[in-house]
Amino acid sequence: MDDIFPALDRIRAKLELLRQVEAEHGFGVHVGGPTPIPPLPQMPGLAEVYALFGRLYGDNFRFDPPKELLDGVAWADRYDDPGCPMGTPLIIGSELATIPKKLRADIPRSGPIRLDTQDRDVYWMDPDAYLFLYEHPDEEAEFTVLAPDVVTFFDEVVLGPGYPAMVDTVCGAGAAEQRLRRGRHRGAYEDNWRRLLNTAGLAE
Repeated sequence: MDDIFPALDRIRAKLELLRQVEAEHGFGVHVGGPTPIPPLPQMPGLAEVYALFGRLYGDNFRFDPPKELLDGVAWADRYDDPGCPMGTPLIIGSELATIPKKLRADIPRSGPIRLDTQDRDVYWMDPDAYLFLYEHPDEEAEFTVLAPDVVTFFDEVVLGPGYPAMVDTVCGAGAAEQRLRRGRHRGAYEDNWRRLLNTAGLAE
């Protein structure tokens, strides 16, 4: 992986801007503050990027540090599912759109967004397709690469112009363009994270 520090600096600046914009407008998103997370040399960029915010979430997605960054278990001793058709990827976040808002306190996450521990790609795979591969491991896996690495993912997708495309990929075609139909914000994007990015000038 190339020098990640310029991208980390961009992410840091974007997060500071988003915290300011959220404080001013109150979209209802969560932009966490810096979090002490020890480095993980085997996965460059992973600990470094989560240390900048700890947790992010809005209407459609939630991103929490993988437990492998927090539980103190050595990377070599992490759980490796020998039956996993995708090589036991790391879960770095999840979509929330399929969970009714009133149930999210009890069901905090749904379909995972994964990080390939070998190729370092961040990708989305429909949960049903993932389960199908357990029963049919010889079938070709169907997934969409969202970014070539985790730092690029947060810099250009979660916090950048690639966000609407991720919404359509994960939540369904046209989901990114859904608008509020009622209330004083009628006509604005339904997704509060996109409204935050747009107001900050980061997504459009």
